[in-house]
Amino acid sequence: MKFKTLFLLGALAALVTPSLRAGEPAPEKNTAVVEDTYVGGRGLLTIQGPTGMFINPTSGTLPEGSFTAQYCLLLPNNETDIIGHGGLISYGVTEWLEIGGLLSFIDDNKNNDLISAGGPQARVRILKDQGGMPEWSVGGYAIFGDLERYNAYTALYKNFVIDPSGMVRSIGLHLGLRETWIEDSADSQDAPVGYGGLEIELPFRLYLVGEVSTKDKDSGGDKTPYAFGVQWLLGGVNISTAFANTGAFSEPSFFFGVGSQF
Repeated sequence: MKFKTLFLLGALAALVTPSLRAGEPAPEKNTAVVEDTYVGGRGLLTIQGPTGMFINPTSGTLPEGSFTAQYCLLLPNNETDIIGHGGLISYGVTEWLEIGGLLSFIDDNKNNDLISAGGPQARVRILKDQGGMPEWSVGGYAIFGDLERYNAYTALYKNFVIDPSGMVRSIGLHLGLRETWIEDSADSQDAPVGYGGLEIELPFRLYLVGEVSTKDKDSGGDKTPYAFGVQWLLGGVNISTAFANTGAFSEPSFFFGVGSQF
């Protein structure tokens, strides 16, 4: 009798349990956000406008859904007669498409004048830095207002890991080509500007960055542009400090930038 009772209870459980499981809600999918581990050649606000080194844009795009707002300051020849200000807001539409806007203000304190301009910018990443392939992007930006110019560029980036826990963690190489068209300017040059840069990753997300360009006649200078300094890429707070010469200055000029990414 005891055996028969246990058998009946077991049979009943076998019949009831599937129906109970069928009525249970389906297990929830894992909705945890996978941390974005691909960085690429991301940089900070530049004198040209889009993010990059200190003068020229690079190939890195924002992660999908990320937003950044940044500001920079330039003191030509380390004087305050003329002070340049730049601003950037940008959004990662996808992991390979970034769009945003640029602002530029030049305080001419000597003549008590203010020159202002602004416009859109966009960058499309075509290749990732993986395997033997470098990161490759194309982009463009335009400025309207007291200054009017149109710009297009293409940039490459390749990172070489040295020691993820050492003093020098990686070395990154940047290459690029950009072209500028100035509206209604007889001085506008058709020759594109080529540029290259080196970044050395140190602990605490510090990067030593140096860059050099071919001569940029559109900047009003006849010297070779270059810059060197430090970028601190913490994410919540990002800082650039450098000395730069666009080719139009008589000496390396102080450049500072700050921004945040959300």
